[in-house]
Amino acid sequence: MNRVRDLDHAIDIFEGELARRSRTPATRQKYRDVLYPFADFLERQAVHQPYAVTADHCREYLNRWIDSAPATMALYVSILTQFFTFLFEEEIITENPMARIKRPRLRRPEELDVVTISSSEVGELFRAAREWDEILCIALLCYLGPRRTAAANARRRDVDLERDPPTIRFKEKGGKVITKPLPHELVGIIRAADEAGVWGRAACFAPDAYLIPNRRAPRGRTRSPKVIYAIVKRLGDRAGVDVHPHALRAAFAVNYLDRFDGDTYGLQKLMGHRRPETTQVYLRRHDDFKAMEKVRDLSWGGHGARGEPATTDSCRDETPASVFPSSRGMPPTGFEPVFEADTVPTVLLSKLEALRERSSRERA
Repeated sequence: MNRVRDLDHAIDIFEGELARRSRTPATRQKYRDVLYPFADFLERQAVHQPYAVTADHCREYLNRWIDSAPATMALYVSILTQFFTFLFEEEIITENPMARIKRPRLRRPEELDVVTISSSEVGELFRAAREWDEILCIALLCYLGPRRTAAANARRRDVDLERDPPTIRFKEKGGKVITKPLPHELVGIIRAADEAGVWGRAACFAPDAYLIPNRRAPRGRTRSPKVIYAIVKRLGDRAGVDVHPHALRAAFAVNYLDRFDGDTYGLQKLMGHRRPETTQVYLRRHDDFKAMEKVRDLSWGGHGARGEPATTDSCRDETPASVFPSSRGMPPTGFEPVFEADTVPTVLLSKLEALRERSSRERA
């Protein structure tokens, strides 16, 4: 019991153990966010040593989140339990104050509700986008469904347009790196941004630049996912759509399953789920990279497997209708992109061209 000076010292020792167990920096930060306020709480009660902590102390601290979501309470209970279990196993304490405090029951995956938005609402968000960061943010989330932290920290160097098929690398939850094929339409959008010099001139773009560009210089080495939340909420307010980043991840999953006949195996790989049961949440009603290649034909523009607009009755049962308005009667944009015109929905072509022209004027 004399191996640690005080609670702060015990937390430092535990954090070192987490690092040896290969916990990610984000995970270790979450533990600090819970344990150091816990130590401050005990300090105010004149409790300085870990062996002096009782179950009642733990309960009183946890009661602050009694009205929070079960998952929030479960997180705090789990962190305190792992901390004191470590101290007990290391014989720093002789009794574990968390031994009789149980985590709240969490609903099983099949019991969860999927919060998503409709295809027409996705179209409204695209139409509401005015800036490159907005276009690229909404496109990345809707075409590939990454978590917002992965989307926020994706760099231009993570995109390989020369590979066949073109790919993007995401650093996902738990430090897992996932390489995904890029949908054709998303490739078109990225090429248009390249031409506009979003990340620098196309021939020598800055590889370290964030794929979703900054409006101001980042504060730290790791970009906060709050930037994604802010962009999505701004677009939602402008379009009159109640949306958040995870709703777009869910919209991607539902659209993928609708379009590719309930392919939960491919979706599991794309979503980065460890367990197939988690992916089943999005099914409601299966090779690794090969299985994911279908995502190249994912379209919010109602395109078939080879990029042809799905307008005939024969396609109606296989390909959902476009979320973008018909281009019939619309004047030509004058946009001569480096990719085929039907790679990107017409409603986006005009928007991308306007952004590209503005970027050219600003660089001049």
